[in-house]
Amino acid sequence: MPKLDIKKLKPKGISLKGIKLKRKPSKKAIIFSIIFVIIVAAIIAKIIMPKPAPQVKYTTLSKGKVVNSVNVLGEIKSQDTTNIYSTESNAIKEVKVGDNVKTGDILAILDSAGLEKDIEQSTATADATDANNKVTLEAAQKAYDDELKIYNNNLNTDVKNAEEVLNLAKINLDDKKKTYEKNKSLYDAQAITESDFNKVKIDYDTANSDYEKAKVSLENVKIKADQALSKAKNEYDTAQNNYNNKSQRIAIEKQKQQLENCTIKATVDGTVTSVNATVGNSGSGILFELENLDNIEITVPIKEVDIANIKVGQRAEIKTDSTGNDVIEGEVVSVSPSAKKDIIAQSKAASQSQQGTSSDAGFEAKVKVNNANQNMKVGMSARVNIITSEKSDVYTVSSESIIENGNGKSVYVAEKVGEKGNEYIVKELPISTGLESDFNVEISGEGISDGIFVINDPSTCKVGEKIQIKGA
Repeated sequence: MPKLDIKKLKPKGISLKGIKLKRKPSKKAIIFSIIFVIIVAAIIAKIIMPKPAPQVKYTTLSKGKVVNSVNVLGEIKSQDTTNIYSTESNAIKEVKVGDNVKTGDILAILDSAGLEKDIEQSTATADATDANNKVTLEAAQKAYDDELKIYNNNLNTDVKNAEEVLNLAKINLDDKKKTYEKNKSLYDAQAITESDFNKVKIDYDTANSDYEKAKVSLENVKIKADQALSKAKNEYDTAQNNYNNKSQRIAIEKQKQQLENCTIKATVDGTVTSVNATVGNSGSGILFELENLDNIEITVPIKEVDIANIKVGQRAEIKTDSTGNDVIEGEVVSVSPSAKKDIIAQSKAASQSQQGTSSDAGFEAKVKVNNANQNMKVGMSARVNIITSEKSDVYTVSSESIIENGNGKSVYVAEKVGEKGNEYIVKELPISTGLESDFNVEISGEGISDGIFVINDPSTCKVGEKIQIKGA
């Protein structure tokens, strides 16, 4: 549009002389005026209009779980480990071993050539001894049977002869005694001379002496007969003991057992995880280690600060790199009663830069794997979360949401104001707390129910204050 010049506007009949025209305001002045008006209007609006309610973060209350746990890193091991060893020192001749073995499979063979030769010689000697003992026993048994028959049936001729001599001596003694007694009466009556009486007395004394000698002789003969029977019995018993003596056979059986021990076999089904047997070396000691890889457990280190909370029977959650996000159930089956030095540093849970010091002392616990995943292998690391305490179906909030003062514990909740809009009012609800974890706290109390809005940070608002809640 062309610029208008007032001076050129001269209407007819009107004179502009004597009139002084004002200058037009500049653009800058106009702009500054507009800005000034806007600022003043904003200040007035801010003063006059109500302030908007502050926005606060909240949690919609619902029932959940409180869990306390101890997180550790452990090593997967077999729960069933069997050492295969030999008590024989023979040199190892062969090693026959595979990864997986069954009970009775041959693992190694020891050199047994010398032992086999010893068994052969011992067997030959024992056979000859047994044959000789049998002949001796048969002869001794016959001799004893004969002596016993003679003894029991009074067939010993020496005894019979001695008995006959004793009988004759008795008859003679009785006869001489009668004669003596008769002549003594005559002598006492002075019917015979002393010389005649002494002769009769000598005959009587001689007969008595012969009788006593015959008695002694019979006793001696009987003693000899008893001794002969006893000797025969002893010889029979000795022969029988020798015949029944199995010491040589027992020694041979021991040698045969040693020979059998030279074949090293698996005593259980399992996987060979360690081989100490080397051809040419002595066969004594532990040669192999077998493990049942289907029955595994995890050995974990427990710090001193956590050990009081770890108990046998507690549930555990297990994860490994090989099983991804799968959570495998486990159970604490043992806790060592005493601390072990360096167990924390030695575990894979410890930092690689950590050195074994007294602060590394800890306790060893074993966690049984209840439902082992096929991707879990012995020797792998496993992350174990031991549940020390837990409570389900309870209301929980973060510890930052709880206010504690002289009146006890409480939480701030946001209560809706009106039907529309995002406007709430802050109210305080007294609570009681229960089980606590590092992440949340169990709460209960009047008014605590599903769906209420618990303010996360009570320091951002006051009771009775109107607020807006983020996300509502």
